[in-house]
Amino acid sequence: MNLAAERDRIRKLLQRGEVAMLVTFDGGKAHSGRPMLPLWLRKDPHIYFLTHRDSRKVAQIGVRPQVALTVVSGGCYLVVLGLAYASRDPALIRRLWHPTYRAWFPGGAGDREAIVLQVVINKVNYWEPPRGRVRRLFQAVKAVATRRSIETPMRTIEPW
Repeated sequence: MNLAAERDRIRKLLQRGEVAMLVTFDGGKAHSGRPMLPLWLRKDPHIYFLTHRDSRKVAQIGVRPQVALTVVSGGCYLVVLGLAYASRDPALIRRLWHPTYRAWFPGGAGDREAIVLQVVINKVNYWEPPRGRVRRLFQAVKAVATRRSIETPMRTIEPW
């Protein structure tokens, strides 16, 4: 499979993931993770999140923009590494907006607390365990018989 096709397939897996764990870092060695709703724009390679402008994650990204996202989708495990940037662009917020977001932003798309985090993807690491119960069972039996553990190789798409 060529790189463009593989990138499209992985993007579709990322888009089907309902929740991403966003990991940010402070100025030192500490890191924080939290579940976030990933948002997508058509024909746009970035991942977006709506959040509150005074949140800890926005402050951390201001100091150190490197982020990691973890997503589980379609039986695959994905880790996205990239850089995050905060934006108060009202046009971008409107493009990403959905009425259900009023639960977090009662003022709607124009809520003064709303800010967008844009994640520019640098690299994606992913693991795809074998699909199908019979294939997994065969691998388990083979591992026991050969005394070799099952390996699910990591694949990487870099640059994104």
